[in-house]
Amino acid sequence: MNLKKSSVVGVSVTPEIGLEVAQIDFASQTVLKYGIRQLEYDINRREIADLDIFKEALQDLFFELQIPKGTEVVLNIPSIVFKTVDYPAAMDETQISNAIEEELADHYLFSTVEPAVSATRLPNSSMQFYKIAYTAAQKQMLIEVAMSIQDLGYKLYAIDTSVNSVLDALIYKQRLDVSDDTSWVLMIIDNMYCRIMTMNGRNYVDTYEERISIGAVLGDVENYGTVISAVSPILKNLPSKYLCVVSKTNAISAEVLASKLSYSAPIIHQEANCFSKEAFLEFGPQVDDKYANVVSLDVIGASIYKDFQPYVDAHFNLFNKSLGDVYTSSQPPEISLGGRVIVLSNAFLTKLFVVVALLISIPCALSYVYFTGQIKSALDRQNEMEAQAQQIRQFLKDNENISSELFDEGDEIRIGLEHNKNIYSYYTIVGTEIPKKLWLTRLKLSDKTTIEGQADNLESVYAFFRSIKDYDPDSKIKLQKLGLATKNDLPAPASDGDDLEFDTDSILTTMNADFYEFVISDEAVKADNKANNNNSSSNGLPALEPINN
Repeated sequence: MNLKKSSVVGVSVTPEIGLEVAQIDFASQTVLKYGIRQLEYDINRREIADLDIFKEALQDLFFELQIPKGTEVVLNIPSIVFKTVDYPAAMDETQISNAIEEELADHYLFSTVEPAVSATRLPNSSMQFYKIAYTAAQKQMLIEVAMSIQDLGYKLYAIDTSVNSVLDALIYKQRLDVSDDTSWVLMIIDNMYCRIMTMNGRNYVDTYEERISIGAVLGDVENYGTVISAVSPILKNLPSKYLCVVSKTNAISAEVLASKLSYSAPIIHQEANCFSKEAFLEFGPQVDDKYANVVSLDVIGASIYKDFQPYVDAHFNLFNKSLGDVYTSSQPPEISLGGRVIVLSNAFLTKLFVVVALLISIPCALSYVYFTGQIKSALDRQNEMEAQAQQIRQFLKDNENISSELFDEGDEIRIGLEHNKNIYSYYTIVGTEIPKKLWLTRLKLSDKTTIEGQADNLESVYAFFRSIKDYDPDSKIKLQKLGLATKNDLPAPASDGDDLEFDTDSILTTMNADFYEFVISDEAVKADNKANNNNSSSNGLPALEPINN
């Protein structure tokens, strides 16, 4: 059984003990907190004798055990009526409720007092009959108890009765074999009744109730004899796998009674009274050891009620709609959705609000991020276009006085020619004044001019230079270099099939002439020119000095 931790507080009205409050760690089966107060219970009227004392005692216990305000409370009260009945499957819920009320009207308590009822349909119902188990208590008493708990600042979660609380505690502690299809019998004895329940696994099948009169003023012989006489006729007709005897009265020991009973199957017993010899659960460090054998099965069943719901099939809660106005004022509203009842509690509404908020906020956040980026991009484009428009407006403003009538193409051409006279002049000379047997290898025309070339005779070089000077006498251009070319200065021989290069050696051989190279420029003479000129001849001829006229 996979158990989880619980923080619900169990409160039990237990006649033999008083008022009990306990908190149990559901997973470890450990009593974390426990306390008791004396509380008088009216056995004849089957109710708390003084509700004011109940409220005061409960407040003292909550304070003593440091139970925080707002903690959920499950209340256990002594069982007054606990029955199983078969009703025709054709009856609806309202008809079954009316039938239960008619049966309760014959009870000596509920002939004059309005009952509060909790009923549940058992899993072992058939196609022809619904097997219904129900329990009942005085409605007015439960209303006052519920209001007292709420006045103290705590949340009443459920009200159960002792028969069911005892069974839950026994199953929780695994004292019983409740395997599916296991037939067994549970017998509970208190000061007024012997209750016998035939069981199938965890489910109630049939219930029997015998009223008895026992007590401390009677001897053991009379007390045990009374119980045996009451239950033996019933037990002999209830064969099963085993019988479990539970005694909640200090007048009867479950162990002794088990040894005296005659039954067709093994008998096990559980003390829930002063005869208990060992603690039913482990105790935490905050619980006094003197309570080890005092903690009742009733308060244990109440303490584990909420967490134990998944492990039981018969579930009872007297704190329901049958309490009328007190239920309406203290319970959250319910809605039916798809055949499922949803309780609109504060916790549920909080979770629902969070889920709805997330469903709304996440798309909104994503949309905000997306559209923020789009808006920023649009604003950036708008600012860029605005800047361009501003530049255009400024240009138009700066040139608003300019007219197309003031523009003269001829003047513009003449201005251009004037500023670029040298460049145009050199282009003209290069295109028209190059002598024969002279070719150019480099031409740089800008603010500074450099013309490099080669020729097979000196006359052609001098003629080309004079043409440049004659065209522009004011030019500062000079013949910076003139000399025989070294072998390294010759162009590389053309490779086979290469039409883009030429073989200079072949040309010179064919022309049968010397080969010269020259530089004409208005740039400053480089420092290494003389050194280069002095070594430019491959046959020892001196380099020529620059000609400046």
